[in-house]
Amino acid sequence: MRAFWNDGGIGPISEQAEAVDLRKAGLIWSDTVRSVQGNFLGLIDDRDRTVQFYLQSGIPDDVDDASHLRIVLMDFPQPERKGSYGRLVAIGEVHRLIETAFRAGADPRHFGEMTFSPW
Repeated sequence: MRAFWNDGGIGPISEQAEAVDLRKAGLIWSDTVRSVQGNFLGLIDDRDRTVQFYLQSGIPDDVDDASHLRIVLMDFPQPERKGSYGRLVAIGEVHRLIETAFRAGADPRHFGEMTFSPW
């Protein structure tokens, strides 16, 4: 699996994605990508399929445990269909979803019900 991310403008772009294992991908999500609107982690599997975890908003200052906040857009770009599959997930779900991506690839059929949005 290869990873790319954005943390306030810092991180490799998708064309420069870095090879990562499951542990490293989890650390990037939890320790590198701060929970600020616009930051994201993207994973590219061995078939060049991509899943992205994009923070649609930041964590409010008064929240102690943000694991329940459904502010992460899980997105599967489908360039050939000119759109993407996606749904909002809770911050606390992302590590499990990263594990699923490592096990099953970035195939939206393995991630539950989603909505297709044209670009």
